[in-house]
Amino acid sequence: MKHRSLWKIPALVVLVLLAGWTWALAQTQEFSADQILLGPGGEQQGKIYFKPDRWRVEVTQTQPVRTIVQISRMDKKVAWMLIPEDKVYMETPLFPDMTPWAEKMPGEIERKSLGEENIAGQPAEKYQVKVFNGETAQELYLWVSKELKVPVKTMTLDGKYSTELRNIQVKPQPDDLFEIPSDFKKISPPMHS
Repeated sequence: MKHRSLWKIPALVVLVLLAGWTWALAQTQEFSADQILLGPGGEQQGKIYFKPDRWRVEVTQTQPVRTIVQISRMDKKVAWMLIPEDKVYMETPLFPDMTPWAEKMPGEIERKSLGEENIAGQPAEKYQVKVFNGETAQELYLWVSKELKVPVKTMTLDGKYSTELRNIQVKPQPDDLFEIPSDFKKISPPMHS
């Protein structure tokens, strides 16, 4: 099936989506931001749109060239992954215990403060966080803006993958950004053999 490879998401995008769960930490303001993703394959640009009960992450991949859009809807307890070039989407339930005001990342088992740093003009508290996904534990660095209360940078300990928010714009976000376009077709996740 031609959509089988569409759902193979690189580790960097997984890192971005994992960090996305913490954007609702204590943030009640709507905002958008540019996102810079760095990995072994180079730099990718993305965009984030946020409302307290929903958020949208857009990432353009280069191999093959396509846009991945993840829309998380806390109000509907569902996440949608869209491929605009193919006008298709896949639906998955959100974690049943996830709330929009979570104080920890899913699977977080440890958090240690490492002091304050300035990230893209934002005074931020730096943390070392350990998360467990049910199989392995992974550690990463997380910088949370002291003013906005959102992560402005996330990076693996080895520095191979990172994501950083820039050009943060605090303003209301259009509702239609968080809906599936009417001409998109729902598909099932590929079966792994």
